[in-house]
Amino acid sequence: MNIKNITVAHPNLKNRDITLLLVDGKIDIPSTEFLIYELRYGGRYGGIAGKSSHKGKAFQIAELYRHLNDMDLNWRTATEFDIKKIRNAMLCWDENDNMDLDNYSYEPISNDVMNHKLNTWFKFYRYMNKLNKSSDMVLTIKKTNKYRHKGLLDHLHKRYNSEKNEKIEIWALKVKPSPKQHTYHALARKEFSILKKHLRNIDIVYEVLAIFMVETGLRITAALEAEEIDFKGLLKLYANGKTLNDTVYRKYIPKGYDEHKQYELPLRTMQEVNDSYVRCEYADRLFKYEQKMKRTGKEIKENIFWINEKGKEVKKYDVWRAFSKASKIMGRTVNNITPHWLRHTFATWTIMDVANAKGIILENTGLVPHPLLLNALQVKLGHADSLTTLRYISTALKLMGLDLNDGHIKMSLNRFKNCIKSQELVKREAKSEFGEDFDDKYFDVIKYAISREIVIDDNLIKDKKYV
Repeated sequence: MNIKNITVAHPNLKNRDITLLLVDGKIDIPSTEFLIYELRYGGRYGGIAGKSSHKGKAFQIAELYRHLNDMDLNWRTATEFDIKKIRNAMLCWDENDNMDLDNYSYEPISNDVMNHKLNTWFKFYRYMNKLNKSSDMVLTIKKTNKYRHKGLLDHLHKRYNSEKNEKIEIWALKVKPSPKQHTYHALARKEFSILKKHLRNIDIVYEVLAIFMVETGLRITAALEAEEIDFKGLLKLYANGKTLNDTVYRKYIPKGYDEHKQYELPLRTMQEVNDSYVRCEYADRLFKYEQKMKRTGKEIKENIFWINEKGKEVKKYDVWRAFSKASKIMGRTVNNITPHWLRHTFATWTIMDVANAKGIILENTGLVPHPLLLNALQVKLGHADSLTTLRYISTALKLMGLDLNDGHIKMSLNRFKNCIKSQELVKREAKSEFGEDFDDKYFDVIKYAISREIVIDDNLIKDKKYV
């Protein structure tokens, strides 16, 4: 069986594509019916599904088809026991649902990722049942409380709502969720600066795109839809009294919507995109792109903006690949930086900047975040609630180093003085911190180590203050 995903323009929804399955060269009708339904009603609050989440569901259905085909089955002949086999293989579990890494040659996926796949497969089979399409699948259902976001007025909901918690039906094959993270993936400004350099070495288009995303908070899909006109008009804005720290509004189509909304674009970002990309790269790359399309007989897209040095339109997977490559160069062989990290980074920097400007002490945040922080994220991200804001505050504290140790192994001053290797390591760190300003003639490794609390005064150890 040859299974392929194709993406075509949706016949009814404007500015939306739909991803479908080709099975042995033909459109697969059952999955097409399901994906059409999910695109329209599978999003947040029963609305239109986001572009990435919809495409992900199509790939998950294709994955299910492939796994079943490897077992000489198809979606009609598979049973719940067959799906459990697939689930356990992905999790590296034995027949008794215990971890069994010895019998698998690959890393297990996380419980949350597995549940995400199971949720899509469950919806698929439920929809097939709704359409009265026969199959051997009998779903074992269990009920659980429906998850509900807790907002600032949650206490009123609990006080005045006498109804029982709403129950939803889920597949019994779902597993225990992965441990919850209290912070988002975000980068400190110094680490983002390093990421930019590596992206520039791959292709400057990825560096400029990263700057654009971290300064606007746009998701990768929306960022790739930016056009040259979005970055025009700087001189006129300056003439009207605008400064680099001011912002202008630009339109975009957010996740789960088919209508335009607005985001804030800083003038400093417009300036940087113009200086680094538009004025010196864009025209040449656009020419290469048009020539390439003519040679291959393909249609030339209008208003295409993000183009690599070979004249190819930058797609989402190109950006992911560039980020993955840059991450590995930075030593991140496990937890790769992804484009979506930049949205979390944008929100975290917003929290830090607003707190600094308004004198808000993040460490003193209680159960309810400061209204200014909540409002800032609602404006910048397009949505936010108290729990999301609190999580971004925790992320900000993490970047500020307030909830972690400083990463250094404390050692006594006398021992440090007698350990040349330790001094060399500290000196290397100082060079990294000061960069071109580092001067070996005036650098005192002992004073630097004490000031950074890398070493501990022996008298303090005797007084047991560090025990």
